[in-house]
Amino acid sequence: MNGFLTFILILLVVWYGTKLFFKYVLPWLILHFINKQQDKFHKGFNPSSTKKDGKVNINVEKQEKAKTADPNFGEYVDFEEVEPEKEPEDE
Repeated sequence: MNGFLTFILILLVVWYGTKLFFKYVLPWLILHFINKQQDKFHKGFNPSSTKKDGKVNINVEKQEKAKTADPNFGEYVDFEEVEPEKEPEDE
């Protein structure tokens, strides 16, 4: 009988612990994660908010060189489609 009461007590503690976790802890964790992601998102689009006033940074991006055709690559060959010869039908 003592083991049965212990089992019921453990079951009740786990049941109420799970309810409390899903009611209070899990929503807090989700909100904390969402707020953290929003902060990262806003800092990504507004990086000047982390810089000091009066400081100017100029980022120069390198331009890609236009690819030119290599003169030794080969030559262009124009072609026509040729119909295959028809064999005479047996009469």
